Amino acid sequence: MPKRPPSPPSFSPPLPKDQYLVHLLSPQGSNNWLCEDPNAVERLVEVSSKLRRIKSLIIMRGDFAIISLFPSGPDKGGRLVGEILHIMDKGDIKEWKKAGAWPEGFGEKLASASAQEIQQSDSEDEGDEDEQEEDEGHQ
Repeated sequence: MPKRPPSPPSFSPPLPKDQYLVHLLSPQGSNNWLCEDPNAVERLVEVSSKLRRIKSLIIMRGDFAIISLFPSGPDKGGRLVGEILHIMDKGDIKEWKKAGAWPEGFGEKLASASAQEIQQSDSEDEGDEDEQEEDEGHQ
């Protein structure tokens, strides 16, 4: 009888004590990301080897992720403090919000900021179209 593959770990709320939900801020090179937790604590984390093997996975600024921190000790130095275990998709975020476990630090301010960015890019696109129409009229 063939062995069953292990079931994927669950990242639904609540998380174990050593795992945290974070907002990815910016890539720092070599599969390292600067992230921020709901308390505005910034950490440098790396992408786990399991996620690096997924060639179709794209990690972008503004994504939310589950991280695990490395065990720390007095002799442990360096800036790298943990690894990214899971990148949250829209379904995961919806599940967290439905369960009432979504941190307030990641609340509406991020949603409104991304909405403002979209509006700005739309208005810039409209400005470009107006310029193109004027150019065509002068020819």
